[in-house]
Amino acid sequence: VRLQGGKNEFEGTVEVYLNGIWGTICGSHWDNNDATVVCRQLALGEKGTAKHIPFSGLGLIPVYWSEVRCRGDEENILLCEKDAWQDGTCPQKMAAAVTCSSSLGKKNTYGLVNSLPYLNREITFSCILCLITAPVFTPIRLAGGNNAHEGRVEVYHAGQWGTVCDDQWDDADAEVVCRQLGLGGVAKAWSQAYFGEGSGPVLLDEVQCTGNELSIEQCPKSSWQEHNCGHKEDAGVSCTPLTDGALRLTSGKGSHEGRLEVYYTGQWGTICDDGWTELNTQVVCRQLGFKYGKSVPESYSEGSSGPIWLDDVSCSGKETNLLQCSRREWGNHNCNHQEDVRLICHPDNDSHKLSLVDKDSIVTIYFPAFEKAFFFSPGPPIRLMDGENKKEGRVEIFINGQWGTICDDGWSDKDAAVVCRQLGYKGPARARTMAYFGEGKGPIYVDNVKCTGSERSLADCIKQDIGTHNCRHSEDAGVIC
Repeated sequence: VRLQGGKNEFEGTVEVYLNGIWGTICGSHWDNNDATVVCRQLALGEKGTAKHIPFSGLGLIPVYWSEVRCRGDEENILLCEKDAWQDGTCPQKMAAAVTCSSSLGKKNTYGLVNSLPYLNREITFSCILCLITAPVFTPIRLAGGNNAHEGRVEVYHAGQWGTVCDDQWDDADAEVVCRQLGLGGVAKAWSQAYFGEGSGPVLLDEVQCTGNELSIEQCPKSSWQEHNCGHKEDAGVSCTPLTDGALRLTSGKGSHEGRLEVYYTGQWGTICDDGWTELNTQVVCRQLGFKYGKSVPESYSEGSSGPIWLDDVSCSGKETNLLQCSRREWGNHNCNHQEDVRLICHPDNDSHKLSLVDKDSIVTIYFPAFEKAFFFSPGPPIRLMDGENKKEGRVEIFINGQWGTICDDGWSDKDAAVVCRQLGYKGPARARTMAYFGEGKGPIYVDNVKCTGSERSLADCIKQDIGTHNCRHSEDAGVIC
């Protein structure tokens, strides 16, 4: 955020940086609480007075927000409730502006620098009197993407750029990265070096943001350079700008599944399943950056309360964007939310064609559409750890040169029986949950194992994507053979 066009540095039109461009805020309902947050964010004082400037004097500049509703105690205007600008009319055609009062009389240069995205360059400045209350954000950038809105996440520490490991990496982390970079839109996490392997050190691991933080520095995470990762696990993000026709999947277990929603005139809405085909699904999943997909039953997720934007969509399967398909006009439908389209999309990159290696064998698992998995017995090596004897312990599985654990969601005696049989132990088998044998380290590879008890190896029971889970090591599965 910055102030422009004032008589001095303590006043001016409020501009925010989104999607690589500076823009203004509609002055509708702009009040002193909103102004105070801006002044505090820029360290220009603890009190702000709301002003209004005619749009006519600002030239051609986009309007990003309207109806900003700050309480006045927020640290950053991003944390205030607000509405996205919908190309409507702004009452009185006035832009938001502020006048800040400061008892110190000096501007905290950090306040402005921390509000700008870091653009692959070092920023140097001098400061006569700097307030220590302003947060100093870790410099961050995206590399290896096809545009400025996506890429491998790299952070700057101790004089060098490095990467972030994808352990625990999810959409909440991506949202914080996009916010810190000043990029709006849909935030999506990518793992397994989706944007290519970085160089230099792996600087961070186990990042666990809630999604509300202003920078990755504020998120729980490992200590600097404390990790168990290689560059094959470099984390990435995409911050897809919100334009009419943008898509997302919500109310699922991750950004790859759930209710399909489309963005139109500043609001997310659903798509009716009348005439929906698997060709439509493939177009949607490709647009979202995945390779394959399938529709799921209506009971898959909770209903929406927003508008139903599209109906009778019909794609040939060759389109690159859902809006290229035949469909009704926006908002024209004869449906209810029980007919909302719900999907599961699946990636097709190197993270899902895994070489499972030990000293005796090489086993390859290939998921063509994740609807069928072909495992060649005995499957990836498994072992039991931290038990009182060799017949009990935490179950660990060896994939891509690294041992990892199994989440206990759905873990049962039938799963334990298969583990014990694969290890050559006969007799009864008992499942143990909640890290009964202590918490493991490294990745959590497998979740929701579903054995019938007759399988030859644990690999035959794995029904979902390797590495996909919603667990922590406190849920590591174990067995007693």
